[in-house]
Amino acid sequence: MIKINDKYFEEFISEEELKNSVNRISSEIKADYSNMSQLIVIGVLNGSIPFMNDIVFKLPENITIDYLKASSYGDELESSGKVELLMDTKLDVRNKDVLIVDDISDTGLTLKFLKDHFFKKNARTVKTCCLFHKKDSMVDKPDYSGIMIGDEFIVGYGLDYAQKGRNINRVLKLVNKSD
Repeated sequence: MIKINDKYFEEFISEEELKNSVNRISSEIKADYSNMSQLIVIGVLNGSIPFMNDIVFKLPENITIDYLKASSYGDELESSGKVELLMDTKLDVRNKDVLIVDDISDTGLTLKFLKDHFFKKNARTVKTCCLFHKKDSMVDKPDYSGIMIGDEFIVGYGLDYAQKGRNINRVLKLVNKSD
């Protein structure tokens, strides 16, 4: 068990399982985009950084990479249900293919918000990619997804609990929410 802030976590997904998911997703993305020079990969800070880095290292060299910051959690264990765009990309996405990369899709609200945001900016296509997605109550499912989970609260590989635990190279799940 690992203690992060005031909560206890145990291993849930191994480093090997994460690598396998990244490899599969990268292959799917490469198969779907024939013209990578029109692809803009936009990561959602801060959680997407490890996952996005692993994805883009497997794509051809002529993609464009940027980040934005959106939040629906703050430092809480559950989504607030309201998405805030805290920092937008400065890239011109008109007539480009946009791939939004996030660590997890819980409700799907952030994905829907960001897809709408980039379509309003006249992106040609907008697809979403999440390493984890929860199987219940999805407003918008990711186009590319790695591992479906239940209602677990997880940390590691970019995911955090009150800004801690992002640097763990595997994924841990919360043992007891009431601790």
